[in-house]
Amino acid sequence: MADQIKLGIVGTGRMASRMMQALATVPEFAVQGVASGSGERARAFAEAFGIPHNCASAAELAGNADVDAVYICGRSGNHTADALAAIEAGKPTLLEKPLATGIEDATRLTDAARGAKILLLENLWCLALPTYRRLSEGLNSQSYGKAVQLQFSFGYPVTPQAYPSLFDPTDGGALLDRGVYGVSLALHLLGPVNRVQASAQLNGDGVDLTTDINLEHYSGATSQISVSLNALMSNTATLSCTHGSMQLGAPVVGSESFLGQQMTPESGAPSDGIHVPSAGLKDRLKANRVLRKLKRLKDASAAQFLPHGADQYAPMLTHFRDLIRQGLSESALVPLELSLNTQGVLAEARQQIKGT
Repeated sequence: MADQIKLGIVGTGRMASRMMQALATVPEFAVQGVASGSGERARAFAEAFGIPHNCASAAELAGNADVDAVYICGRSGNHTADALAAIEAGKPTLLEKPLATGIEDATRLTDAARGAKILLLENLWCLALPTYRRLSEGLNSQSYGKAVQLQFSFGYPVTPQAYPSLFDPTDGGALLDRGVYGVSLALHLLGPVNRVQASAQLNGDGVDLTTDINLEHYSGATSQISVSLNALMSNTATLSCTHGSMQLGAPVVGSESFLGQQMTPESGAPSDGIHVPSAGLKDRLKANRVLRKLKRLKDASAAQFLPHGADQYAPMLTHFRDLIRQGLSESALVPLELSLNTQGVLAEARQQIKGT
């Protein structure tokens, strides 16, 4: 394809391999190079996936004339240096979440991208999914009223043997790896916050295994975000509004299930005396357990199935492709301000739970 975007990948770990699978569903991308701090790993990865170039650093990869854009998915602690190298080389960059491991580095990155007018897009891929877009559209339509509260839960148990980087005291933990999804969604829907409260369960190395974050937004709404590396949570998100609610079904990260329910607030004159209810038809129907079961089944089936396509990462890859083709230096879906504000909340929460 003449207009293919030649992509370079920084990183050779689990996410790099997973993204190679996703890229196969977006034929406009052609992976031309891979970089790793280990030359041996870069060569092995290139051979395994049939990639023409292997490089010893992000700077070398970004400087390759056969690379049009860069996807960075190495260790979180390396994100800043790798992304700066890509920006300095003038290459549009898709950077795996989290954008950085601290607000200072996040600010350096956003300032560099804006100053150079180079596209920098944090891979907050869930925001590109049809269910997440429907959630945003439902709120903006005002058909559910004003947002009051967001509840976000994302957690399932993993082991250090399977995911060693998640248990690294420097850049691991539930907050940075999983909290970023809930925080970015909360800011995307409800806007900036004026108060952050966080608590966590830490292991012996100081890594947060389960973290709870409470946010108060300037809009008046609140958010409760719970994430975990050692517990199975409900893995759902519910946006409660004055005239109804919207829910993303499990698994919330990658959800294809959307349930919207509307309700007009009850109204009526206050009663001065004692009200003795009579058992009407509605009450008699509620008392029938068979009918209650049928209603629950009907309610469960009311959720809409909104598929993300061949791969859950494809919508964000398609968005990245479109931004490059349009010559844009910033995404309206995931603006740099959202990434920066997300980092600010994560930094405040991290300071509260770890003192760092």
